[in-house]
Amino acid sequence: MLQLVYNLFNLHQHFLPFQNFSIELLKSVLTFSELVPLHLSLCSYPVWAVMAEWVPPVQNDRSRKSSALVLSCSLFGFGSLLMAVCLLGPVVGVPRPHHHHHHHHHQNKEDRRPIPHHPVRDQKTSDVFITVKTSARFHQSRIASILDTWFQLAPGDIFFITDQDDKHLSRRTGEHVIATQCRASHSLLGLCCKMGVEFDSYIRSKRNWFCHFDDDNYVNVPLLKKLLSKYNPDKDWYLGKPSTKMPVHHPDDKNEPRKFWFATGGAGFCLSRSLAKKLAPLAADGQFVQVCRRLSLPDDVSMGFLIGHTLATNLTIVKQFHSHLEPLYTLDHRQLAEQVSLSRGVNVPSIFDNDPSHFKSLHCLLYPEASLCLKTTQSNDTS
Repeated sequence: MLQLVYNLFNLHQHFLPFQNFSIELLKSVLTFSELVPLHLSLCSYPVWAVMAEWVPPVQNDRSRKSSALVLSCSLFGFGSLLMAVCLLGPVVGVPRPHHHHHHHHHQNKEDRRPIPHHPVRDQKTSDVFITVKTSARFHQSRIASILDTWFQLAPGDIFFITDQDDKHLSRRTGEHVIATQCRASHSLLGLCCKMGVEFDSYIRSKRNWFCHFDDDNYVNVPLLKKLLSKYNPDKDWYLGKPSTKMPVHHPDDKNEPRKFWFATGGAGFCLSRSLAKKLAPLAADGQFVQVCRRLSLPDDVSMGFLIGHTLATNLTIVKQFHSHLEPLYTLDHRQLAEQVSLSRGVNVPSIFDNDPSHFKSLHCLLYPEASLCLKTTQSNDTS
């Protein structure tokens, strides 16, 4: 309590030039305290007189007594005062604590947990946390195409995991860019490092579903959410599509066979909150890259190993997920509205000059009322 009093005294000393204001404020407090006997007793002369004997000397006796009065009246409301200082500190000039993030450099950056930005956007969000794995060299091409198209379907739910900070991209996405310290190369450790950050970011989000996609995917987000609504996130669900006709065989240290299916990351996959909680002790907080290194397997295959083998959770195949490994040109454009994810090479009539991925044309086929499509229509009408 004495330490509290002394701290309050120091605070008063800091605002000594505003002492007259303090006196007027105390007069108002005393007027109010007349209605409450307890408050009156705390602000009465004996209490602050005792305080005046304890308070260190300041300028003159009048200042000393007014300081003591400030202290004595502050004691009965120290909880409110402390709350006011915390909440209104910037208004009255009291600095609020600032937390600095120190970046410690280690030899292998993939071995430690990257410190991402904490994405926050003031808009409606859902229970789905969608990540898009990319690299700085694709910010102006693949990511720009996504921002013009399917990002607009759910900007509050989509986050970009990359290897380099990009202020312009961060502003355009509403701070939904998570810059890691992972390698920019398309290497096993670089990809696993980013996947680990994706999973860690999802765990902190507290949402019900985690869905991963690559930067060469087009995702029909409303259809994805409709699909997920059919599954209970409190159960273990591993949704995706395999790229192999047979399960993966990966022997252990004793050469014992271990078989499992995995969802290819190129088509996208989703995990329920229940499954993610069980996966967290094995893959969260930077552990996932170590799993990849130990298994010598790519990120999506390592994820399949942990889920399919270690946690014994079967892959639920979703045929509406598609990757660039498939001959998408054989998919009739009348069926495109039924697909959750697609990739480059999709068979769709081109309506844009600069649209190498055909995502813009696909987006306008699915959502003709989108602003991007309306601008194109108006431009064609003008010409």
